[in-house]
Amino acid sequence: MKVNEIFGPTIQGEGKSAGMKTMFLRTSLCNLACIWCDTPYAWNWLGTPFKHPQKYDRQKEIHDMSCKDIVKILKERESEVKSLVISGGEPLLQLDEIIELLKLLKADGYRVEIETNGTIEPTDEFLELIDQINCSPKTDNSGSDNRLEMRERPEALKKLAACNKTFFKFVVRDRSDLPEITDLVSRYNMRTVYLMAESRTGQDQIRLNKEVAQMCLENFFCFSPRLHILYWNGARGF
Repeated sequence: MKVNEIFGPTIQGEGKSAGMKTMFLRTSLCNLACIWCDTPYAWNWLGTPFKHPQKYDRQKEIHDMSCKDIVKILKERESEVKSLVISGGEPLLQLDEIIELLKLLKADGYRVEIETNGTIEPTDEFLELIDQINCSPKTDNSGSDNRLEMRERPEALKKLAACNKTFFKFVVRDRSDLPEITDLVSRYNMRTVYLMAESRTGQDQIRLNKEVAQMCLENFFCFSPRLHILYWNGARGF
């Protein structure tokens, strides 16, 4: 598996499990290029044409690891925390490897949730093994590098929305994002939906949180903070 970093114990920063103590596995590679991404070191390499300004050395950011080695490191870092969040990048680009890892983790009693952008259709085997799916579909505010046909894959979203393990969350810059979000929620019958403020610093988030919370109240959505940015300004390894 192509891994960017393994760290913890820390807390889940956003969505349904915000505040939960957990370990983190961040995979490398992504099939989108969001302009406001707070983890560009997982995908935005030196020499790429993407508009996101932060570029990283591909060779330094990708570590080839076996699933057994990943489990070994998790246990060495914290043997008592049997919770893992798999994030990215886009983890489902390595779906076969993720399934292999899940089998090892579930046999050892782990609870596992995964972050995905909703562009890759999950298999039934994956849906059976995973405990929670945090799906963050990308909207027009993610930038011109993410063309509509890249960021909205109907079959993947339909299957994810039909699974009762899936919770959706959207990054919001301002009220102009709401029509696109509500259209996606309606068309794909997304049930539990969170909104969260686009921010790269705690100060940015504090400035936007009140308005995003008001949007949630007006539209019957859930509100999510982004604790990793609010308290650590998106620093790596937290």
